[in-house]
Amino acid sequence: MAEQLDQIPCIGELYAYRGVPDVDEDAPPLCLPWHQGDIFENVNLPGLESTMGMLFLHPCTMRKRAALVDQVTMIAIEEFSSKKVLDGADAWERHWKSRYSVMPLANLRNRAERGGTHIADFSRLATVPSSELNRSKRIAALTDAGRLHLLQRSFHHFSRVVVPLGDLRSGMRGVNREIELQYDWVEAACDACKEWTDDSVTRAERDFDEYLTAEDRRQRLSDIQQETDIVCEVMKEIESRYKS
Repeated sequence: MAEQLDQIPCIGELYAYRGVPDVDEDAPPLCLPWHQGDIFENVNLPGLESTMGMLFLHPCTMRKRAALVDQVTMIAIEEFSSKKVLDGADAWERHWKSRYSVMPLANLRNRAERGGTHIADFSRLATVPSSELNRSKRIAALTDAGRLHLLQRSFHHFSRVVVPLGDLRSGMRGVNREIELQYDWVEAACDACKEWTDDSVTRAERDFDEYLTAEDRRQRLSDIQQETDIVCEVMKEIESRYKS
């Protein structure tokens, strides 16, 4: 096991998307699959004052087939500094290196001036009806690297064990590849029918889940020896269904 937590990535490597859907160009796309680290605003977190939260469950745990389960676990997010973007090596040494109970989120709002810094507080968890979540409320999504640091810090918070990022990366490889394939599938399906709505995304996600479940493709995708073959199968199916 590693002896200390790894330094949080800089902003450019932490977020895959930031912004309000249908408003900001860099907002999470409608067809982006649900994933750990997705951040939502205007959500009711029972027992907590915060109205901003981060999805915490593993993608397999938060879903029942293609749909979200009825209840999901979220981490409350609150403002740590209203004006200072606490990012980089200096901020790491001063603020985050020994602040074990939080995941720092510098300039979460993606502002050119006074971006500020938020934190996801691992000591403030809530069980939230999945009906509270919709894609219009998702304002940020982490990169794969960002999620690895989220996992490392949360595991350490709950166990005081530092799991090396390489071990976490290996464990998440299969599910991350599935997320990538689902994104490609749903994007192609919506583009083919010229319909970008929650209903069209839901239909495409259901079709993807049915295809990946059949013939043990999901299990085979998690096998490093068969991963490439399954990826090729999925991409050929996308081409056949939506692009031919």
